[in-house]
Amino acid sequence: MISVGNRSLYKSFKEPISNDVGSFFYISCMKKVWTFIAMATFVACTPAADKSIADEFVTISGETQGTTFTVTYRDTSDYSLALDSIFKRVDGDLSLWVDGSLINRMNAHNRTDTVFAFIDSTRYFSVLFDVSYELFKKTNGAFDPTVRPLVEYWGFGLKNMNNATPAGVDSILPFVGMIPANFDMIEVYVDTYTYEETQIRKGDPRVKVDFNAIAQGFTVDLVSDFIHSKGIDDYMVEIGGELICKGVNTDSIPWRIAVDKPMESNEHIAQGVLKVFNMAVATSGNYRKFYEKDGKKLSHTIDPRTGFPVDHSLLSATVVATNAMMADAYATAFMVMGREETMAFLDENPLLNLKAILIYDEGGSPKIWMSESLKSVYEDVSNEPS
Repeated sequence: MISVGNRSLYKSFKEPISNDVGSFFYISCMKKVWTFIAMATFVACTPAADKSIADEFVTISGETQGTTFTVTYRDTSDYSLALDSIFKRVDGDLSLWVDGSLINRMNAHNRTDTVFAFIDSTRYFSVLFDVSYELFKKTNGAFDPTVRPLVEYWGFGLKNMNNATPAGVDSILPFVGMIPANFDMIEVYVDTYTYEETQIRKGDPRVKVDFNAIAQGFTVDLVSDFIHSKGIDDYMVEIGGELICKGVNTDSIPWRIAVDKPMESNEHIAQGVLKVFNMAVATSGNYRKFYEKDGKKLSHTIDPRTGFPVDHSLLSATVVATNAMMADAYATAFMVMGREETMAFLDENPLLNLKAILIYDEGGSPKIWMSESLKSVYEDVSNEPS
C-alpha cells in the first residue's frame, strides 16, 4: 500500500514506487482508468463528427471541451461513437463549463465539518488528483490546481487587474496549495480490492480546484490508449493543440507538427516544424495574449506560489514528453517558473525525459530557446514563403 498524507493510493496495484512521476504514476493511473473503460459500452450522445478516409487512414474531427479535436489513424474502422463517449465522460467529471459536473459539485461543497463523497466510476478524478499532487510537490507549487480562487479573483485575462490588491491576494493564499490541510482525498475500500467511495475533505470551504491545465492532455492519452487497444500503431490525437503522435503519418514518415511563429496578430504562420515519433506535445501560454509592464511583455499566467501574475518574460512553453498528460501539466508549470527556472529544472530532472521549446521576450523581440535534443528534429521554416 502506498500512502500520501492520510490517503491510500493504488491499493489494487502491487508495483514499485518510482521517482519518475512521468512513468509510475502514468502507468498506474491509466490502469485504473482502463479497468473501467474495458468494461464500458460506448454510446454516442450526439451525432458523429466529420469523417474522411484517405490512403487507409481515417480522420475524425469535431468539437469537444470548448475547442476542436482531430484524430487520424491507419485503419478503416469508424470509432466516432467511442471517442464521443470518452469526451462526454471526461466533461461529466472534469469540465468547469458543464453544469452539474463532478468537479463543479465538489467545488460548490462549502463545508469543512463533513466530506464530499461520490462514486468515482471512471476514476478520472482520482487519477488527476493523485498525479496533480505529485506534480505540485515536484514543481514546488508551480503546478497547482487549487489556483482556481486566484484565477477568479484576477479575472479571465487579468480583467480585474485594476481592482486587485495585495490584501485581497493575501486573503486567498492561505487556502491555495495542494496540501492535505487544504484539500485531501481518501479512497474508501471495503477490503483490499473492493472500492466503495471517494471522499474529499476541504480545510477551507472556499477551496476550489481547476484541472484544465492537465485534463486536456489526459483526454488525449485516453483516446490514444483506446486507439492503441484496437491494434493500431500509426495515429495522431490532437485536442486543442495538445497532441500525441505514434508511428508514422500518411506519408509513412514521422509526424510533422508546426510551431507557430511569434506574432501579435491572430495569424498562424509556422516558425518551425517538429518531427514527432512516439511522443506527445503540449503548449501553454500564448504570445498573442500578453500585457506590457515597464516596456516588457508579460503573460497572463498567475503564479499560485505568490498569488500574483508572473513577472518574467516567458510567453510560451512547448513541452515534448512521453505522454500528453505530463506534457500538458509541465507546460503550465514552466509558464509559472519562467525561462531560467525551467532550464534549471530540466537540467536537474533528466529522468523525466522532458524537452522544451521556450518563446520569451527580450528587448521587445521574441526569442526562442530549445532543448539540445530537439534541435535534430526541428526544422526552421520561418524564412520560407507563406
